[in-house]
Amino acid sequence: MKTYFIIFFAAGTMLLLSNCNETENSSPIDESLNTQVLSDFSEKVAQASYHDLKTQSGQLYADIQALDQNRTEPNLTACRTAWKNARKAWEQTESFLFGPVSTENIDPRIDTWPVNFEDLQSQLNSSNAFSEEYINNLEDALKGFHPIEYLIFGQNGSKSAIDLTDRDMEYLKALGLNLKQLTTEVYNGWDASVSGNYGNIFINAGNGSAIYETQRAAFEELVNAMTGICDEVANGKMDEVYLAKDPSLEESPFSKNSITDFTHNIRGVENVYLSRYAADGKGLEDLVKKYNLSLDNEIKTNISSAIAALNTVTVPFGEAIISQPLQVQNAIDAINALKTTLEEKLLPFVQQHSK
Repeated sequence: MKTYFIIFFAAGTMLLLSNCNETENSSPIDESLNTQVLSDFSEKVAQASYHDLKTQSGQLYADIQALDQNRTEPNLTACRTAWKNARKAWEQTESFLFGPVSTENIDPRIDTWPVNFEDLQSQLNSSNAFSEEYINNLEDALKGFHPIEYLIFGQNGSKSAIDLTDRDMEYLKALGLNLKQLTTEVYNGWDASVSGNYGNIFINAGNGSAIYETQRAAFEELVNAMTGICDEVANGKMDEVYLAKDPSLEESPFSKNSITDFTHNIRGVENVYLSRYAADGKGLEDLVKKYNLSLDNEIKTNISSAIAALNTVTVPFGEAIISQPLQVQNAIDAINALKTTLEEKLLPFVQQHSK
């Protein structure tokens, strides 16, 4: 870990600031700003993002119902668009995979991949009724975004509306309802207006919070979540598939949406850092800018570089691992560079400037 020294001269007094190994009192702490950062993240990022996810998932379910009533190409296209919109919202929330999405095990129930084709086909071939209870009890790989993706796009992304069977639609409707219910559950869990809900718990970190005894613990949760999604994208979603040269392992193969997924993951990191989704708030950016403009610039540059590197991949990821290996490797490297900055510089910074 590098050590940073900033020397302030004020009224003839010199204050020496070093890294988090120094005592807490050696670093300036703006408790009011810290409280605002945590509050705005909860309200303007987490709650706003999950509200969008709930809304988009509800639209997907409505479009699936419309497709069931009238299996036309426009209705199938509407389902595909709604799936991508819900996916965009979800991928951005993966930059803060804590709270109800983790404690209630919602993440694996809506986003396990790859799809097990044999088991999925067995479900379609069975005579089981796809009740809410039945879907809830299915293994994670048989529900959520990716079985829905498979059913509306087809294995090669070329499914037609006339290819959808009655059994396909029964399963699709049940999966859509389940996704709508689970995304509503995670949104409700962050609703700070409800006493004891996670949004309220996070805002009150260090002030009687049931989970976060200190504000520092909440800041560490934020930064570790940002670091975690960078690691997952670079070294899990991308590098494992790239090294195996196996397109069947990619996250969203049927929709050819994987690079878009990865980009929204990094956008989610940016959302957390800036405290911005539907509206802007006070974020980690404001705290970092107050004490270390160089670090703020480095983080923003890393984010921009990671997104730019992903944008150089111009074919679906399953093809790019073969035809554009340099672009894929550059994107992996850029995301890992962001990860390193977050874990080696931002984490000690927030530990230094919170208590």
